[in-house]
Amino acid sequence: MARSIARAYVSAALIMANAAARLGGSARRERGRRSLTDDSFIQTVKECGEADGLSGRIQFKLDKDYKDVKTGYAAAIAARVADEAGCGTKPKRLFRPAGKHEAKHVAAGLDLWYTMDCGADDEELDAHAASLRASEKVREFLAKGDHKGIAVFEPQIVHKALAVEKDAYRSLQTHYDAINLDGAWEITTGDPTVTVQVLDSGLDPDHPDLQKHLWRNEAECQGEAGVDDDNNGFIDDCHGYNHADDTGTDLLGDGSHGTHCSGTIAADNMNDGIGVAGVAGGDGTEDGQGNALTGVRLMTSVGFGSTRTAGFSEGLVYGADNGAQVSSNSWGYKVANAYNQAILDAIDYYNDAGGFVVFAAGNSNSGGCFYPACYGEDEFHGAIGVAA
Repeated sequence: MARSIARAYVSAALIMANAAARLGGSARRERGRRSLTDDSFIQTVKECGEADGLSGRIQFKLDKDYKDVKTGYAAAIAARVADEAGCGTKPKRLFRPAGKHEAKHVAAGLDLWYTMDCGADDEELDAHAASLRASEKVREFLAKGDHKGIAVFEPQIVHKALAVEKDAYRSLQTHYDAINLDGAWEITTGDPTVTVQVLDSGLDPDHPDLQKHLWRNEAECQGEAGVDDDNNGFIDDCHGYNHADDTGTDLLGDGSHGTHCSGTIAADNMNDGIGVAGVAGGDGTEDGQGNALTGVRLMTSVGFGSTRTAGFSEGLVYGADNGAQVSSNSWGYKVANAYNQAILDAIDYYNDAGGFVVFAAGNSNSGGCFYPACYGEDEFHGAIGVAA
């Protein structure tokens, strides 16, 4: 069961990192996976397709124990799988080669994940047609008898932003009073050694209330433009990365929701006369050079981009690889009980790195199990689902 926390999102940003150490030493385990021909999964694929719940992309993971995978022919097998799927496109790795982090990705099996377009980028197909096509292709493929070398084969589910109401000023942030945030601030207003990743629609880098709490990847901030200066697989990721549009220089993405969430977490406190108060935005003290001495740091990851919606699983892995202890995610899926295994693998990877992954449970007043917030594998692996 996912852990549903009624009013704890704000507290989570303050206290979760203190408990991260108990996750860091946990050994990664192999989770039991659903069968490729599981009837309930195939029915869910059909329902998602009809409900415009599929993006038009397909992703699959190769079986690490298959002989040709073990002997170095993974790319060839991926090409064969893509050809048999009949989408007419070539596969590429879902998690790009990660430079200095690649050995960890290989150990976790992330290098065995591939993705391919099956209608998402076809200009002649609308969202409904792309969803139906992906559903049809997945079901046709799974109906075939030969699945040698394949561990997972699934359509990519549409990611839905779970928007919330905006608050203009601290005096209007009455929900803070309801959870006694002032009492929490007496303990801490945010630790600058804690980095919170916000995987959403991006962040306005010029917002005056966020300037003092932006995470910095110094090798990239001080490095050469167009070069992966720190060898982490991403170029120019000074404050994070836009996984949807594949750029490190434009972190604004689509809309202001990511900026709003970032402000809730770490808008500059206190009494600065600007905007709102962040949950973990510090107490306003500086070092004399304008640098905040308190408050968490914000790492920006964009899944809702200006050109497409994509990159969520890669975004989670990026946060884990680059030192974020908490990942904040205000998105989920449209259909209850539907999930992508790639996302769950990414959450597990984050947990194994010692971090917590927080998801909004949704705004639909439903008791259904909506992933990823609903995901809970064991006491060390899963999402923290937040309800209001």
